[in-house]
Amino acid sequence: MRSRLSAPLFVLGASIAFATSGPLARLSRPEHPVVVAFARCALAAVVLCLVSARSLTLRPPRAVFLGGVLLAAHFAFFLWGLDATSLPAAIALVSLEPLSVVVAAWALHGDRPRRPELVGVLVAAAGGVIVSRGAGAGEHRLLGDVLVLIAVALYGFYVAVVRHTRDALPATAAAALVYLVAAATLALAVAVAPIAIVWPLPTGSLLAIGGLALVPTLLGHTAVQAASRVLSPSTVALVSPGESVLGIAIAALLLGARPTWIEALGALVIVAGATIAIVGAQYGIGSDGGTSGPPSMQGGA
Repeated sequence: MRSRLSAPLFVLGASIAFATSGPLARLSRPEHPVVVAFARCALAAVVLCLVSARSLTLRPPRAVFLGGVLLAAHFAFFLWGLDATSLPAAIALVSLEPLSVVVAAWALHGDRPRRPELVGVLVAAAGGVIVSRGAGAGEHRLLGDVLVLIAVALYGFYVAVVRHTRDALPATAAAALVYLVAAATLALAVAVAPIAIVWPLPTGSLLAIGGLALVPTLLGHTAVQAASRVLSPSTVALVSPGESVLGIAIAALLLGARPTWIEALGALVIVAGATIAIVGAQYGIGSDGGTSGPPSMQGGA
């Protein structure tokens, strides 16, 4: 991870892995989104527990439990929202995730964002408003947009929490336990909520759920947890805008889910806002024109 090519290769690889999430989730229909979220976490947990069995512990840090619950909620709301709105709109709103990391760091640790981050937040928020204006056309619904935005907010707090596992466990062991807690949380939700499990599922749906577990979860999320230990958070955050751009392209090419003009415009504005915030934080452009790195985008959260 420390070579000159590590950062661009990580961003490209993780962006590709995450970009498959939306299309695969859409292909997992007709299964309920919360059941899909449980299955992706459970399968990823099983694989990683087998890989990192020697590093697992029966007394993990509290951050593992809280991170697992937050990840479970993030997946549930994202998949539920994606199922309730258009695929391009949901994928576009994912670009707001880096900004949720900034807000979470401010709320939890008092790390005030600098001017570029605030500008980026406002620009991206404007893009979110533009995307929501397309609600009512085709599959695009405001309820789905709101659910995805809740998932985006939860992602920021999830990232802030799981960073606390880096000194206690190896990355793969920490990820395995986080996925295990997330799977247990989602299993409880399925058991107590009035959710109908669809079974048997078509072969295509089963393959899509397996793909969700292996590609965006096992490869994407685990890579992000590992990279956050050695790369700057601003570099890691570049994955989300990349995910949106590639995800919309995949959805359009393979599923015919082409964005409306207003969804495309909103996506571009969101990506621009996220990029302003990330680049400004990475180069530490302060309100006084200085170049000191902002605490909210450093690794101490």
